[in-house]
Amino acid sequence: MESIDTATNVEALMERIRGQQADIERIQRELEATEVVGASRDDEIRVTARGNGQVVGVDIHDEALRRNDAHELGELVKEAVNDALRKVAEAGSARFQPVIEAAAPGAGF
Repeated sequence: MESIDTATNVEALMERIRGQQADIERIQRELEATEVVGASRDDEIRVTARGNGQVVGVDIHDEALRRNDAHELGELVKEAVNDALRKVAEAGSARFQPVIEAAAPGAGF
């Protein structure tokens, strides 16, 4: 009898793992298609990035071009890129949180 219960528990665990793997793959696809916008201080430069980390757009306000030299513009672009990447990471964490919580100790494993 005990071996039947063990086999049933193992099969249930494997099914749960397959379901979570499917959830992870779905979330990864959704996240890759997600776009976020990061901005520099004073919103002078905006960078659009996808969930896979690819930068797909950079918008520079005309005023930023007039007021800043090349080095300062580079710093503003860096700020905007880092802001966008931070938002990508936050979006990924938020989307994966339910899967992480489901796999946590005491969640039925």
